Amino acid sequence: LLKAYGPTVLNGFLPFLQTFSAETQVPGREGSDVYMGKHCLAAELVGGLVRGQKYWKEEDQLQARELVKAIIVNIMSNTETESFGIWAACFRFCVYDRHPRDIAWLTQVLFDNILPQSGGLGQSSLLACKRLVLVKPVLKELSWRGA
Repeated sequence: LLKAYGPTVLNGFLPFLQTFSAETQVPGREGSDVYMGKHCLAAELVGGLVRGQKYWKEEDQLQARELVKAIIVNIMSNTETESFGIWAACFRFCVYDRHPRDIAWLTQVLFDNILPQSGGLGQSSLLACKRLVLVKPVLKELSWRGA
């Protein structure tokens, strides 16, 4: 959709995606199936957005990248463990069969946010491990290219 119809389609999904760029996850707020469904949809949209935006005008690409960056920062900080597999698959899909130069902005966002900024040692270690799980598929996908 995003490749074929461009950024105009994104306007319909924007309110939903913006909740992932600003929302802080509160455990127990919604059922597991609803939570997972929302994360599956958001991950699919982010994957399609990253892959489809290469056909857009440059200003639309920059706008989409800012949205994706905000979502990634939030996901890496607030996501529950049960949805990590979904997001890891999304990030792998984003970089699959792409030249590292074309996705440098994405890998920069992912790798800049691996280590937590603050917090207690135990909390920071747990968060760093969670983030490494998210970045591992990207590393594996890019490693064969020597990137």
